[in-house]
Amino acid sequence: MNHEFSLAKFIATFPNDDICLEEIKRLRYPNGVYCKKCKKITKHYKISNRTSYACKVCRNQIYPLKGTIFEKTTTPLRLWFYCMFLMTYTRAEVSIKKIQRELGVTYKTAWRMYKSLRSLMEQNSGDLLAPPPDVSMLHRWTFFNKLEIKVVEKEEE
Repeated sequence: MNHEFSLAKFIATFPNDDICLEEIKRLRYPNGVYCKKCKKITKHYKISNRTSYACKVCRNQIYPLKGTIFEKTTTPLRLWFYCMFLMTYTRAEVSIKKIQRELGVTYKTAWRMYKSLRSLMEQNSGDLLAPPPDVSMLHRWTFFNKLEIKVVEKEEE
């Protein structure tokens, strides 16, 4: 049985940005979202036209993209996910120009996406499942059974 994550499966799994955001939320909060105001795990609903969720009890908002490479991006999440797909499922190394053409973005955007994702991939010498060296890890997510994204604690300066 072939367990390969194909382009058709990618399109079916991630049809829009809301699904991508939901996937990040699911991976970031696998046991449910802990509300800091309610002091317990509560149900959260998506706030329309925003990348945040609100607690159904107290309406306190959480931002699943906070602390990630997606935090302040204006590029749609689905394009980020597709870029991850290209970078993990292309046999030869994918070029920035190919990312630009495939995603329909500017070269500058393609370069930024490539560098951000490449940096995450190179932290562990290509081993996407190993923890980063000498860094306290806060979150670790694996996409497409290959690409792992980590949110690490920044040192105070």
